[in-house]
Amino acid sequence: MFVILYVYLGYKGIFQSRILLPEFLNEVTLENHVISNDKQIKNQEHGRQLDGLSQDEIEELKIKLDNLLNKKKLFLNDSLSLTDLADAIGIGNKKLSELLNQHLNISFYNLINDYRIEEVKHRMNSEENDKLTLLGIAFESGFQSKASFNRVFKSKTGMSPSMYKYSILKERNPPSTID
Repeated sequence: MFVILYVYLGYKGIFQSRILLPEFLNEVTLENHVISNDKQIKNQEHGRQLDGLSQDEIEELKIKLDNLLNKKKLFLNDSLSLTDLADAIGIGNKKLSELLNQHLNISFYNLINDYRIEEVKHRMNSEENDKLTLLGIAFESGFQSKASFNRVFKSKTGMSPSMYKYSILKERNPPSTID
């Protein structure tokens, strides 16, 4: 029994060496661990993806992004991902994420949703789309579900899609006054 107890304690002691160390040594190693973690965090902050690019190259990336979203309308693809957009620009997804977050101050999903909402508003204003339902317009504009469309539309415009559509129809056909 004693042999098994000694082997067990010896085995545990190897993997839990802090138990056997005096208290002051444990505090020192803990402080060193915290300091090394702080250094790692600072190194990660300085190791940004776009640090090697000049301001002109960053502006060129912004122009490519603008071209892909305004002219080619990639946001209409309901399964568009950060990686898809990064591939279309010709950069890595971490670089694109940094470009959006650090240089444009917007997240990928907010950017895409902004373009989609503007597309929905444009289509609602067009008389040729009056025959389409709001959900049809939403799906054509890149939204995948009715719930996400309604939530995003209301958060971006301050009103529901149906209220927005009603206000457009009201502007187009003002009530006539009878004198």
